[in-house]
Amino acid sequence: MDRRRFLQTAGAVGASKRILQAAEADPALVKATEAVLAAVPTAEADPERPIYHFRPPANWTNDPNGTIYYKGWHHLFYQLNPFVARIGSQHWGHARSRDLVNWEHLPIAIWPSEERGERAIFSGSAAIAADGRPRILYTSIGQAQPEQWLAIPKDDDLLSWEKFPGNPVLTQAAHIAGPISQWRDPFLFTEGGATYMVCGGGTAAGRAQVQLYKAAKPDFTEWRHLGAVFQTLDRESRNFECPNLFPLAGKWVMIVSPNRVCEYWIGDLDIAKVQFTPQAHGILDAGDAYASNISVDDKGRTILWLWGRTNTPQGKGWGSVMTMPRILSIGPDGYLLQRPAPEFESLRGAARSFPARGLETPFVPEDVAVDAAEIEAEFTGTGVFGLELRRSSAGKPGVTVTIQGGYVNVGNARAFVGNSGRYKLRVFLDRRCLEVNVNDGVAAVYNWFDAGLNDLGIAAFGRAGNGRGGIAPVPPRLESLRVWPMKPAKFSLDRFHV
Repeated sequence: MDRRRFLQTAGAVGASKRILQAAEADPALVKATEAVLAAVPTAEADPERPIYHFRPPANWTNDPNGTIYYKGWHHLFYQLNPFVARIGSQHWGHARSRDLVNWEHLPIAIWPSEERGERAIFSGSAAIAADGRPRILYTSIGQAQPEQWLAIPKDDDLLSWEKFPGNPVLTQAAHIAGPISQWRDPFLFTEGGATYMVCGGGTAAGRAQVQLYKAAKPDFTEWRHLGAVFQTLDRESRNFECPNLFPLAGKWVMIVSPNRVCEYWIGDLDIAKVQFTPQAHGILDAGDAYASNISVDDKGRTILWLWGRTNTPQGKGWGSVMTMPRILSIGPDGYLLQRPAPEFESLRGAARSFPARGLETPFVPEDVAVDAAEIEAEFTGTGVFGLELRRSSAGKPGVTVTIQGGYVNVGNARAFVGNSGRYKLRVFLDRRCLEVNVNDGVAAVYNWFDAGLNDLGIAAFGRAGNGRGGIAPVPPRLESLRVWPMKPAKFSLDRFHV
């Protein structure tokens, strides 16, 4: 058989196999998959849709779920509404990547089992069980109280999943002191050869807590409640969502989503005492990112994943992205550093470099018109200085990044960066969203903005301050500026089918 006939035959066999699979598939899965595919042309036609931030094929996404590195692939599961571009009807979408940049969209992994009264698949995580294969724990919504359910891979590529017949594996009846309010979002971790889980929620009196559990069986089909490992330190937090608890550089890190910007604590964990003791506290991302998750890759890197809101106008066929994966470490001052994954440098086009200059008047680089770019700028001096992005021909910016008084402002978000003689900004502009990294990870901020389609200019600006505390003001100066246009990441739909 010649090569052409072989390929034709192989293609026909593959198509026939998919048709057979579709015929045997759960109608709910078929309906969800077809709804996503029907929205793809609308989503792809939107010129403001980001080109290198991860997004589902179409319609809505929110929390990253089940993030895990397995057999050479970064796996990302995520909250998906397959039917419309707004939150609701939660399923788990699934994609995988070799490099954190380019992705294969895979079949929808988990969808509601309506025959068992399940209405929605809320957030959760994944971990390796004793047999060396991943398991998923997620919050099942549909019964009178939330339940934690288990899913098991049907193949070693993790393309297809089935729910454990004995679900639920954990219910409110397990809790030592009675039911937990808004109990959800399991996160798995290992320590001392055992597997543990934390879940979010709050007390009946309205105090946010993180609960700790231990796997009683190596296949994760049974769990034991150990107690509350952490409780809010303020009176305003009534519920913690999406808690993450993980080791990093000899310490333990707790991240929570408290219905406002995500917060973290760095401290010590005593599992025997069921106690996390915080020593440092910070804001994870002061912008419009939420619902963290964690994975660790084959290089030993701890990777942070976050949902990035986009406030996409209705009718565009898509809503929200994932922030760029960030590599976590602990800085010399004892606080988190968040650095963008270096793999994204593979998307850089030809660099444009501009020499140092004063900022008595704004600097507008000639022939720079970008809506997707990496921009690296270094500033010295005091006062106010920064970048205007997606600037119109009349000089109106779509979004401004400003350093002033030890803070970075990214649109309407404000994060502490401390006082420094030099500030280095790395800005990742991706159409209607952007991420800003300051001084090698001291602060990382994601946000969205609105701009005109033809507003593609950038400008560097500065205004001298009056000086504080007897310190003479130093006029702001742009020490360097480099701009790389960014190529689109690849998002393959070849495996997105039932």
